Amino acid sequence: MLSGRLRLVAGERDLTLPPGEAAEFDTSVPHWLGSADGGAVELLVLFGLQGMRAHLRTDPHRPSRSPDRP
Repeated sequence: MLSGRLRLVAGERDLTLPPGEAAEFDTSVPHWLGSADGGAVELLVLFGLQGMRAHLRTDPHRPSRSPDRP
């Protein structure tokens, strides 16, 4: 994430990513990316050969659910 707040829904995971965080996931899993708060979002998307693995790199002290979803 470069700027803004991104909402990422990947399979059963629903995350809100602030600037400086990254997510890596299997793109064969149904997913959606959009603004978490209606503002502009700037992100860098990279596709690699290891796309079949899923790893999420977020702050372990931050809740992974969006505040507006249970």
